[in-house]
Amino acid sequence: MADVAQFLDVLEKRLAELAEQQWAAYRDAAITDGTAFVDKTKADLVRWAQLLASGALSKDDFAWLLQGKKELAQLEALEQAGLSCARLEEFRNALVGLVIDTAFSVFL
Repeated sequence: MADVAQFLDVLEKRLAELAEQQWAAYRDAAITDGTAFVDKTKADLVRWAQLLASGALSKDDFAWLLQGKKELAQLEALEQAGLSCARLEEFRNALVGLVIDTAFSVFL
């Protein structure tokens, strides 16, 4: 079974890939804001990932819990880079989706 450290490592790599592939013009800001979100939610991510891995938390419950944390993604660097509200929300959704997909691929 994968561990939380592996999950966080894979998540960091995938965040960099997301920033490079879909947000290339704002790569550094996207990585900064994505990392800040992961750091801010790390305690919950670790707890929920462990519950997901043990089967105590369903995929739907994990996704729902993470969606509830979406507003914690402040995206200050991207905002300073001049992204519109719609683009900020697009990144926020992509970031949460990335965390969910990464957890599922690592733990399930």
